Amino acid sequence: MLRNSDQNYGALWLLTPTVLLYLATFLFPLIMLGVLSFAKFELSVTTLGFYLDNYNKIFNDGITLKIFFQTVRLSVWITFWCLILGYPVAMLMRSCTPKMKMILLFCVVSPLLTSIIVRNVAWLLILGRSGIINDTLIQWELISKPLPLMYNEFGVILAVVHVYLSFMVLPLFGALSSINSSIEEAASSLGAPAWRVFLSVTLPLSLPGIMAGCTLVFILSMGVYLTPVIMGGNFVLTLPMLITESVREQYDWPFASAMALMLLLAIGFMVVFSSGVQRLVGRR
Repeated sequence: MLRNSDQNYGALWLLTPTVLLYLATFLFPLIMLGVLSFAKFELSVTTLGFYLDNYNKIFNDGITLKIFFQTVRLSVWITFWCLILGYPVAMLMRSCTPKMKMILLFCVVSPLLTSIIVRNVAWLLILGRSGIINDTLIQWELISKPLPLMYNEFGVILAVVHVYLSFMVLPLFGALSSINSSIEEAASSLGAPAWRVFLSVTLPLSLPGIMAGCTLVFILSMGVYLTPVIMGGNFVLTLPMLITESVREQYDWPFASAMALMLLLAIGFMVVFSSGVQRLVGRR
């Protein structure tokens, strides 16, 4: 009994650095966000207290809420396209040879291995007014003037999907790999066509991977900053951009804290919704 108790205390001591790191990097900043969100910022002076000025500004200025819902809409579109593009890739990885599987896996995760600046500069060279696509189409006389492929939502969504696709493919691949192929073979042997097997067997069994991938991509998309700045310019505004501007240019930490909490609430809602869906599916 004493030996087991000593082992338990030893394990607790080993966890101490992790707990302290968690408190220092997550819990303490979160508490500070909550405190500052109720502070008042007036004449470049922050006054602590319980004021609702920042939340009144969010709901009444007509700009912040609009940018918040625009951020949510962009995140939904990014998640949607990651799912549409990622599911076939995960299906292919499941059925191909080990060598081909490694090649596909490298292609999927390769955007994460390069600098974010390098990735966005590459997109500038491809999508810009004098980029590869526009120059080629003009030389082939398919268009008379450059297409607006950048500094709009299309450019932002394309660049972010390119990076976050791996966060969709990997959970999907894990879920699809865990499906017992004999279930699909049994459905096929009963005369069900391939599309029926997919809709009635493969898709429902892969739903946990779908929800995990969608949750990951949505959370990351809600907080992405640099890619919208480069690919969207001043034409596509997101809440992280507004938070950064509030801190860097106006030094309004209370208002930035209130917006950051608003962002965290949206992310928390997505996590709760995803968990609820997965529990509902698990019961069935």
